[in-house]
Amino acid sequence: MPVQPRNRIRSAVAAIAAVTAVVATVAMAVIAALALTLGAVALLSGPALAASEQAQITKPQAPSQLRAAVPSPAARRFLAIARANFGQWDLDHDGVLTREEIEVDMQNPSIVGDAAAALAALKLGSTTYRDLSQTRSFTPASLDAMERDLVQGRKLDRNFVGFYAAGLHKLAEQPRDLFVAGGPRISAIRQDFTSDCYFLSAVGALAQANPQAIVRLIARNDDGSFTVGFPHQPPVRVPAPTDSEIATYTIAKDGIWLSVLEKAYAMLRIRHAPQETATREPLDSVGFRLGSTRVMELLNGHDSRAIGFPAITHKPLDPGLVAQTRTEIRSALQDHRVVTVSNSSHAYAVVAYDAGHDLVTVRNPYGRGGVESWITDGDSVRRNEEGFFVIPTARLVGNFNYVRLEVGGDLAAGGRSPVLATLAPPIGKSRAL
Repeated sequence: MPVQPRNRIRSAVAAIAAVTAVVATVAMAVIAALALTLGAVALLSGPALAASEQAQITKPQAPSQLRAAVPSPAARRFLAIARANFGQWDLDHDGVLTREEIEVDMQNPSIVGDAAAALAALKLGSTTYRDLSQTRSFTPASLDAMERDLVQGRKLDRNFVGFYAAGLHKLAEQPRDLFVAGGPRISAIRQDFTSDCYFLSAVGALAQANPQAIVRLIARNDDGSFTVGFPHQPPVRVPAPTDSEIATYTIAKDGIWLSVLEKAYAMLRIRHAPQETATREPLDSVGFRLGSTRVMELLNGHDSRAIGFPAITHKPLDPGLVAQTRTEIRSALQDHRVVTVSNSSHAYAVVAYDAGHDLVTVRNPYGRGGVESWITDGDSVRRNEEGFFVIPTARLVGNFNYVRLEVGGDLAAGGRSPVLATLAPPIGKSRAL
């Protein structure tokens, strides 16, 4: 007999009710089981778990806590290389990689490529500039802590990954010839993490004024080392720069001549002033010690003199001083003599003078674009991508501390010797001439 529509509806409702009852029963069973589980956990964990649960309910979590960060490929590579080489770099095998051990390792020519860049990163992260009291060492646990910080989205206390990437970049762009492209060029010098602007400005100015003078300073030896003959100084024998040194310190993109020259200067400086700050890596003596642009005298054997500006003499900026500076810079550059200009914390090379517009062309050894934001009394002064900028003579005098010019007379004839220690005016500390 056919079912009437009303009976069909009643049957469907009854079926739904039955299913609902079953689902409700199962759900209640699950909830009961979960409650028993949570109760057991609470009994085992005590108040600490309850407080933790309450904190999660009442306190929002930061995004970095909500999901783990993925370290960059460079970060993962740096950590992997550091871990793989840790046992070899730890020279006394005591489980601690000290700054001194890193510096010895840096002079090992067999450490190359990625390993050299990773070692350079640890070196740069091991010591605060000019403060050896803040030296740090590393252990495998230190590397684990770095990885945890990166995974949790936190920045490292030092830019180890950036140092590593920069080291790889320098190794890729550094030719291993002594000179390429016909000789040293000021535009090839690029300061990075080393505080050696006083040396780079003098070397760069000489490369601009008389590049062959630099070529004559360096001779290659049959064993791959180099001999540097500074005027009126005993020859300095320098091993070829290692990959680790190239990755750590300043380079020139037209040959290893700058690395060789700077290490020779460092070794000579340590020899003349052994009581000053030094480490197991000679090149540190260029950056950890203060320096003077008088180092130009060591490079060419000629005397130099400085013209002080109002920032250092505390005298008014008068037209006579501007006129004198204009005349002296123009004359020196015409004679292919070295000219540098400095403030209290940075040194620059002066490379050209435009008499028609009274503009001085200056080069920042950082060798990159940007703004010289500390120069006041006018519009901002922008650098091009190679670090050059132009500035009127009056603004140069009004914003810098002094200009130093090669005089041209032989130091030996005057009975003087070139500056090798922190004689005035050291960049970054004293303002005395």
